[in-house]
Amino acid sequence: MKIIQILATISIVIALLSNELKAQSSLSVHFFLVDSSTGKPIPEATILSKKALATGVTDKLGKVSLKFPGTGYYEIRILSNDSIEIQNKEIRYNNQEIYISLSGLKKSGIVVSGEREKLNLSRYGLGQEEIKRIPGVAGDSLRAIQTIPGVVVGTPVGVLPSVFTNISGGLTSGSPYSNSDRGDLSIRGGGTKQNIYFFDGFPLPYPFHLGNQSSVINNNLIKGFDLFSGVFPSKYGFATGGVIAIDGTDVVEENKTILNVNFFLADAYNQTILSPNLSMVTSGRKNYPNLVLLRTYPQGIPEDAKYAEYHDYQWKLIWDINNSHRITLQTFGTRDRQAYTKQQASLERNGDDPRPPTGLDRMFRTDGIRYIAKGKKFRNTLSYSRTEFDEFFELRISNPLTAENIFGLQNRVSDFLYFAENRLEWEILEDHIKLETGVQSRLRELNLKGENISSNNRLFLDFFDNLLLTNAQFRSIIDGEKIRYREAAGFLEFKTKWRGFRFIPGARLDSYSGSGEVNLSPRVVGGYSFETTKTSILAGHGIHYNSPVSPEQLSSRSGNPSLFMERAEHNTIGIEQELPKGWSFKVEGFRNIFQNIIVADAFITDPYSPNSDLRLLARNPNTELQNPFRPRNLNYSNIGYGHSEGVEIFIKKTKDPRESSGMFGWLSYTNSITKRINNQARLSNEERQNLTISNSARRLLLQTKLGTNYLNYYDDNQFELIYNNDEKELYDLDRRHILNLVFGYKFNVKWQFGGRFRYFSGNPYTPIIGANRAGQAGSGGISFFIPEFSKNFNSDRFIPFHQIDIRIDSFDFYSWGYINVYLEFVNVYGRMNQVGFTFDNLSNYQRGVNPKPEYDTVNSPYIISQRPNGSMINLPLINLGMEARF
Repeated sequence: MKIIQILATISIVIALLSNELKAQSSLSVHFFLVDSSTGKPIPEATILSKKALATGVTDKLGKVSLKFPGTGYYEIRILSNDSIEIQNKEIRYNNQEIYISLSGLKKSGIVVSGEREKLNLSRYGLGQEEIKRIPGVAGDSLRAIQTIPGVVVGTPVGVLPSVFTNISGGLTSGSPYSNSDRGDLSIRGGGTKQNIYFFDGFPLPYPFHLGNQSSVINNNLIKGFDLFSGVFPSKYGFATGGVIAIDGTDVVEENKTILNVNFFLADAYNQTILSPNLSMVTSGRKNYPNLVLLRTYPQGIPEDAKYAEYHDYQWKLIWDINNSHRITLQTFGTRDRQAYTKQQASLERNGDDPRPPTGLDRMFRTDGIRYIAKGKKFRNTLSYSRTEFDEFFELRISNPLTAENIFGLQNRVSDFLYFAENRLEWEILEDHIKLETGVQSRLRELNLKGENISSNNRLFLDFFDNLLLTNAQFRSIIDGEKIRYREAAGFLEFKTKWRGFRFIPGARLDSYSGSGEVNLSPRVVGGYSFETTKTSILAGHGIHYNSPVSPEQLSSRSGNPSLFMERAEHNTIGIEQELPKGWSFKVEGFRNIFQNIIVADAFITDPYSPNSDLRLLARNPNTELQNPFRPRNLNYSNIGYGHSEGVEIFIKKTKDPRESSGMFGWLSYTNSITKRINNQARLSNEERQNLTISNSARRLLLQTKLGTNYLNYYDDNQFELIYNNDEKELYDLDRRHILNLVFGYKFNVKWQFGGRFRYFSGNPYTPIIGANRAGQAGSGGISFFIPEFSKNFNSDRFIPFHQIDIRIDSFDFYSWGYINVYLEFVNVYGRMNQVGFTFDNLSNYQRGVNPKPEYDTVNSPYIISQRPNGSMINLPLINLGMEARF
């Protein structure tokens, strides 16, 4: 088999490389000291390493050579003119050259405040060394976010695009109830579209490729990340769920190239010192699952697997003008393609492919520039970026008997985001009071347009034409829409510290042009640390706002352009304990309240909406001109409400980077419950029919709200009360229990073993109990079935899921760098994680057959194989790769 040939080839290459000359037991390392402000070498500076028992003084070229007993991390101390600098450096091979660019040595006796001012309340941070080789994610660092407390993997974009989900869902699935959107992550019960992501402080449209396959940022570029799941710092806005801030490489101390190749992707990273004050970072990645899986072992692929093709890139230029001024330029972006049409399936697997006839092509690109000015007491950062998001979606439905094209649709969404920020950090009282303040501005422009509508079936064209006339949402998708709005914000935060007390009050002012509102968001975090026991007690409260994010919600033709900002209140209390030998323990309790949630609203109506629909005007010009205003359903309102509450536990073990062996990892557990209510009147079919009949012969003149109830007044002098009898339901992404255990053990500089275990409760869902047949004239002349859902919404849960992943790393060190060979067993016992079900609208309901389960084959992959007795078995996905560092 081809897959065996590939394994054999890689093994031979590894064996040949392993015969090269290894690093010597006693290593000579050459250090070069350079002043970053002038580019000149620093002579007569003392460099010492206590662990290596080595010391030396730099010559006039800033060079000194020291002897080290072996590879590993060493603490390096640099002393010059009563100044001291402490850094950790990795010693990898003999005659290694290490360039150290110093921007000004710290005076002895001066304490510099910085990271110590950050409180760890609802803030989880992981560094590159901890996350770079996490098992089960093919070496993707950012996937470690999914192991943090309070994080639930959402239903990612893949089968349907981001804009088309709410429009088409009710047309084909008939789902009567939903209180969530498709998206990557839900954090502490927040919406998947209510998070905000930053890379180096610039907006990141989405963190993962299609289906959550891997992050959109190169693994070696990620220095670390912070996840804020509770009260955000005041500088973060435009979100009510969570904030993920990813830090990239910001200092280039040496030239370095890293190449990584495995079964499913290849990536490259390079950092180069162009001059003493100028450096550049470049990285890129390309995956090829179709090439490997569809061509080497297609019979082992689950039938509903969705492997998208993608590539991403990042580039950054760092210019340290002098000790006080820095300019950075950077660009990063990605493209994902899931071309799963029947034509593509025929090309790949001779037509024998049961995947859905959909195609999705999306991309983004962010270009940014930043200027930093800093002094002894202040730091001012000015940033500007432009982000372009583009998504192309294709849907085709064919007659399974005749292959006739019943319906084809292409849809394109473009989103432009312009972001500017000026942020000032000022140390008012050294080591006690620090001020952070600034202003932010965002301009967003969205465009959506339907393209290339096609059908070879006359009956379906009639049905489609009628749908255009009666469904304003669908009509806006086909005819196109352009939306533009502005957001502006100012923020202020004081970081105060006195003895063991920490107190961080702050506030944020957000304005949104769509509704014209201005909202004040007070935030406060505080705590006390007992120095003797290393115990900290923490608490926080904060208000957060976010403007509408989906274009179909903001549409002036089919949505509600006057929607307000969503609001969230975060409350958290916790205790953190530092323990000896790198151990730490944290437990937090939280309660979040979500208000003004935007939900699909079947009853909200604008009685005097301008009659500006060109399609309707062209159809019936006389009728439409006589009625310049007409009642229009706005389809969306801020009537939703929800809350989440729970307890989180986080236990972490950090390995001393100076030691060549040791254990590291973390355990996270979340016990929570999330509920939401859409505040929509639940009417029976008979009640809906009577309501439609009674309102067809009269005109709405006025609509108002009585609490969450609608009161309508018509031109026949009659009042109508639409009573809200809705109930709180479990959130679609609610998981009662989530447990993650990530561990690794480094035996020595050559071998490392790691594993990951995860367990979580299944999501709630509304079961299908039957189906109703649509008329043949309305379905293109074929049998078309609409599923019937239970009236007990979200009354059932998918079964709990658990999974084990294992990774083994081998390191070989050479004079030019090292080679890291890794072997992963993902989903060791091949367990299937059900995340939903699919209903075939061309077949009737049949229990256990239609609908059929839908499984997550990206986060929980498996390979189907056959036992000798003919029965089927699920095997783990095996990934073999090699990383080389030069």
